[in-house]
Amino acid sequence: MIRVILAGEGKNELGGFAVEASFRDEKPEPGVVEALLRQVRPDGWQVVDSILWKNIPKLRVGIGGKGEGLNLRRAVHHAKKRGCDVLAFTRDRDKAKFAHREKEIEETLAVIRDEGADGPAIIGGIAIEKLESWLAAVFGAHASEDMRRPEERLAELGIGEKDTAAMVRFVEETGLDKVPADALSLRRWLARAREILGVTSPPP
Repeated sequence: MIRVILAGEGKNELGGFAVEASFRDEKPEPGVVEALLRQVRPDGWQVVDSILWKNIPKLRVGIGGKGEGLNLRRAVHHAKKRGCDVLAFTRDRDKAKFAHREKEIEETLAVIRDEGADGPAIIGGIAIEKLESWLAAVFGAHASEDMRRPEERLAELGIGEKDTAAMVRFVEETGLDKVPADALSLRRWLARAREILGVTSPPP
């Protein structure tokens, strides 16, 4: 069984795993990251822990660097210490002025791959502009990465901004067949998930 640790912005991404470990239910409800992964590969892996992105800078692991690249390395180190096989994460870009987030994370992912270091495989990337943009793409909406308020599209579908359960249910019921070609950040993330989880069938 593949052991997966999640990292994300909050409850919508992480579901019940966004709660501190000592207060979690015995079987935490899934968030959107887990729901997306289940669409890629429904079984053969399990979520064992999570990290809120805002808490990553608090992880003291003696690793040099700065910005989001450093946060990613800290998360990878934490996943390794927890004995996890995979780190799966999302990070909202949340407006073009934070484009450095994408640059720093993609550069760090490339360096980690080149290093070939012993550690967890990584399924991750920046959601442009945010998780709700990805959900709009799951619905089949074109130009989801350019939407100023993807939440409004979700509201039309009866999905509230903080209704994690509805988001998860939406992913489960809709699947990934409608994701358009212009949803570049989501498709890149899904491609990494397929590679790491060993899925060989062609993407939709």
